[in-house]
Amino acid sequence: MVDDHHVVRSSIRFMLEHQSEIDVVLETDQAAECLAYLNQNTEVDVVISDIFLPEKNGLDLIREIKKISPDTHVICLSMMEEEQYASDAFLAGASAYLSKSIEAEELLFCIKHVMKGKRYLASALCISILERFNSQLGGRNYHNKHHLNLSERESLVLKGIAEGLTNQEIADKLFLSRRTVETQRENLIAKTGTRNTADLVRFSVLNGLVT
Repeated sequence: MVDDHHVVRSSIRFMLEHQSEIDVVLETDQAAECLAYLNQNTEVDVVISDIFLPEKNGLDLIREIKKISPDTHVICLSMMEEEQYASDAFLAGASAYLSKSIEAEELLFCIKHVMKGKRYLASALCISILERFNSQLGGRNYHNKHHLNLSERESLVLKGIAEGLTNQEIADKLFLSRRTVETQRENLIAKTGTRNTADLVRFSVLNGLVT
C-alpha cells in the first residue's frame, strides 16, 4: 500500500487486517520503497496506490510495478474523480480506479474482483460516465437488445448498483446480507457477459434492464 497520507494508510490497513484472506505486507509513503520490496518479493498480489505521490508520478509507478511484477494488480485510490485520471491509470496498467470517498465494502469487493483478473471502476465514476453517455445518445432507444430472465432479487440488486449504492446499502435496503449482494453482483456480471460493474451498468441501461 502506497499513499502519502498516514490517516488513509492506517484506515485501510486496519480494515484489511480484519480480513482473514488478506495479508498487508507493506505500508509506505515512498514509491521507491514499494519498488524495492517488489524487486525482492514479486509474488505480491495487489498494490493499492495513490495516483499522486511526493517523489514520483503515480502513473510511472504503475508502469514500473507492472514491469517488475506483471502479475501484480494495481488499484489506484485517489481524491481525483475525473474520468481522465481513471483512463490514464488504466492505460498505464492499473486494474482498478477508486475514489478515496468509497465505502470499505466497495474496496474489499474491488480487491476480490481484480484478483480474478478483472477490472473495476468506482461506482460513482460509473454513474458519471453513464450520465454523459446517455446525454450523447440524444434520447435514442436501445432497449430490448437482450432478453435476460432476471429474478426479482437480481433486478432489485441491479437497480441498486445502477443507483450507485454500495453493497452494504443495497443489503440494508433489501434486508439481505452483504455477502448475498456481493454474490448477486458477481452473478449479474456473469449472466450479462460484462467485465465489471461499469460495464454491467452500461449494459443494463442500454438494454432497458434499469431506467
